[in-house]
Amino acid sequence: MQKLSFQDSAFLKLESDRRPFHVAGLMILKMPDDAATGYLRRLAHHCGRLNEIWPAFDRQLRDPETLKNTAWVDAEDYDPSRHVFHYALPQPGRMSDLLSLVSAAHERCLNRSRPLWEIHLIEGLPGNRFALYCKVHHAVVDGVGALRMVDALFTTDPDARIDYRRVKPLAAAHHETHGMFDGVGRVGKSLLKQYGALPQLGNLFAHMGADAWRGVSEAMTLPFTAPHSLFNEEVDARRRVVIADLSLGQVRKLARDFDCTVNDILLSVCGGALRRYLIEQNALPRKSMVAGVPVSLKRGGSADGNQLSFILCPFFTGEPDPVKRVERVRKTTRKAKRELAAMSPTASQDFANMLLMPTIILTLSGNATRVNPVLNAIFSNVPGSRDTLYLEGAELQAIYPLSVVTDGMGLNLTVVSYRNKLCFAVTSCPTLQPGIDQLGRYLKESLKALREAAAE
Repeated sequence: MQKLSFQDSAFLKLESDRRPFHVAGLMILKMPDDAATGYLRRLAHHCGRLNEIWPAFDRQLRDPETLKNTAWVDAEDYDPSRHVFHYALPQPGRMSDLLSLVSAAHERCLNRSRPLWEIHLIEGLPGNRFALYCKVHHAVVDGVGALRMVDALFTTDPDARIDYRRVKPLAAAHHETHGMFDGVGRVGKSLLKQYGALPQLGNLFAHMGADAWRGVSEAMTLPFTAPHSLFNEEVDARRRVVIADLSLGQVRKLARDFDCTVNDILLSVCGGALRRYLIEQNALPRKSMVAGVPVSLKRGGSADGNQLSFILCPFFTGEPDPVKRVERVRKTTRKAKRELAAMSPTASQDFANMLLMPTIILTLSGNATRVNPVLNAIFSNVPGSRDTLYLEGAELQAIYPLSVVTDGMGLNLTVVSYRNKLCFAVTSCPTLQPGIDQLGRYLKESLKALREAAAE
């Protein structure tokens, strides 16, 4: 038995019928040319045995109803048919139909009386392709952990097949032995005990406040100063998944040309796409939208696990010039990274905790939309494999990461690099954001506009 960590408990407490808290991946695969009859049926069978590889898939909540002093316990009656679903798209198997099915699946909460995961094997895409939609509760795994799972199961060898005798089981994630509200106190105590944390945090907020007072726009924004937008209202149970593929080579070239990072280019592209969308909805805030950007604090030789902080960076949605937008993003992120680099990893992580805690409290109290948001949207870029990956001989062609939206934060933009492309996935609440389906096209056109402007 393992008690839940503070973060795990928070994700479960925040969840409701209209606020599912699972992450997911949508993978597009091409069957091997020599696939035998019943190939997909056998693959579905393999998926039902993933609990043999990943211990987290064989655990359930001890007290799923109240979550009081709950913990992870071994599942007593694991049944693969409750977790693996195999069905087909209506023909001719359009991608829009697949995204509609996936959006509907992403709306539904996982059953807490069972291990908190599902896999949907969806056949019928043209070109001998099929899809795997894999969803896991955020209390079980984060985005990085999900990609580690992919790495453990997929291979670069097209002839390799799953052999449970040879696949090394992944160790269960480390879970600290305290509950959610114990965790609230723990975070506070840690700030008092950890040497240098409070002065460093004080300096950071002082610098952020001074930049705001001087009107410096190319700097991290203070928490709770982001503008209200279509993405910062109370969400309902509907979800919409939008995907887009961008050229990794094109983005890398732009990063070299502008002497910035790939992340800077992508933030700028997102800013251009959001600006266009909000103008069309007659809803562009006068003040720039703000992105919450996870930043890894891991250094060489550091242990596994989450070691993250956040940068609060404007999307610069008010800037019509794509070149100037890149320059402003670059200036902001460089300044923010210098601020974080001057702090200890402990203080940087505490900064992220200080952003998380009021968000949890406001959401649970029903007040998340009654104050200015900490941020308008999450933007995350996760590096994936440069090599072609295979599962049971099926070639992985794309992987799209789907995430969580919640009250006061109804937009999540996550991208995974794979081979020579960037796989964008947008998770949103279409009730709040009419026409959000167009955002995938706007991302592509925003990148095109930047390339054209840079060439002038």
